[in-house]
Amino acid sequence: MARRWMTLAWMTLAIPLGVAGKSQAAAWTQGKGDKEIIVSLHRQDSTHGFDLDGEAVDIVDYRKTELQAFAEYGLSDRLTVRAQGSVRRLRTRDARDTEPGHVELAARYQILSGKTWVLSSESAVRLPGGDGDPGAAQRGSPDAEYDARFLLGKSGKLAGRPIFLDLQAGLRRREGDAPDERRLDVTIGGRPSNRLMLLAQVFDVSSAGAGQGVFEAYRYRNLQLTAVYDLPAGWSVQAGAVGTATGRNALRERGAVLAVWRRF
Repeated sequence: MARRWMTLAWMTLAIPLGVAGKSQAAAWTQGKGDKEIIVSLHRQDSTHGFDLDGEAVDIVDYRKTELQAFAEYGLSDRLTVRAQGSVRRLRTRDARDTEPGHVELAARYQILSGKTWVLSSESAVRLPGGDGDPGAAQRGSPDAEYDARFLLGKSGKLAGRPIFLDLQAGLRRREGDAPDERRLDVTIGGRPSNRLMLLAQVFDVSSAGAGQGVFEAYRYRNLQLTAVYDLPAGWSVQAGAVGTATGRNALRERGAVLAVWRRF
């Protein structure tokens, strides 16, 4: 029983890990019957990009505003299902459009776990929405995508306060002209107080070579820093900043994220 309560405490701390335009769940699964919903607003601008050598260059200004909805449900203590969708507004100097993003359906299964760690696997299908972003690497794809990854979570304490580390590595296969992608996500989080959680995240994406047509080889690394504050009755609010630290043939984005969480 004590072990189960510890597991639930870490799920409360670490699920999900953040909403950075690519909402990712943590290695920890939801408890049976537990639910969580997140609605987030993202605003990202790019006045520069990275060339093939990773140097910053001027590009046509690009702006994206995206509203995302994310929901998770624990079918059992070891199996969690989730769904995510979005609507986005894209703008460049020469074009402007509002369109739906991909709809993502996923299942995460807890393979192994210990007192302070958990290993899970996740499979997802991303159904196409609009025509994809007008930009460099992050232009997106108008075709279906399939994501498979392993997730490793480790919890502990620092100065008597809970902290955790979440590592995720996977491959996203993409239909059509877009190349497949290798993905690595790293999250460090902690609670300096009972109501406040701080998250530092790295999202690393690299193409598996070049695709067809306009899709060239690329790589980019986004950093996100956010704070989540817990309110009564299972509500939380999140705010923070996100930006592209390094890249090759990619946009250099700068932006912010605001989100509301609800746990049931």
